[in-house]
Amino acid sequence: MTMSADPLARARAVAEKRVCTDTVRIYIPGTFDPDTWETTPDIVLWEGVGAVLPDHASDVTVTVQDGQGTPVSKMGRYRMFTPLSAPVPTLEHTVTLIASADPDAVGRKWRVQAVERSSAPVLRLTWLTYDTTANGGS
Repeated sequence: MTMSADPLARARAVAEKRVCTDTVRIYIPGTFDPDTWETTPDIVLWEGVGAVLPDHASDVTVTVQDGQGTPVSKMGRYRMFTPLSAPVPTLEHTVTLIASADPDAVGRKWRVQAVERSSAPVLRLTWLTYDTTANGGS
């Protein structure tokens, strides 16, 4: 593999190799038609290398007028990294892990929350929300 003189291209190659170690699928979930009792198949937008990581940011505390602090949890928020060649997901898309070093993560589902843009991108960052309904409540 010949390394490009472009520092961002070198950073992309390293990040894709070292960070994007899972296989992710971005898709539009199939829908149930109550008239026919059939479910349409998922529409797969893209499947390839990526990574899904939990966001370990601290919970936010909101202070109301009486001075009491109320913690607001950010639990269930995740980051997905994909190569720049992957399509940009939208809010209608779902993400699942097809293959991972963590066997318990395979098959889990997340909903797309937002996509970050950058003027010097190395990997695409997509914010996800863990979909407890699609994951049997856990």
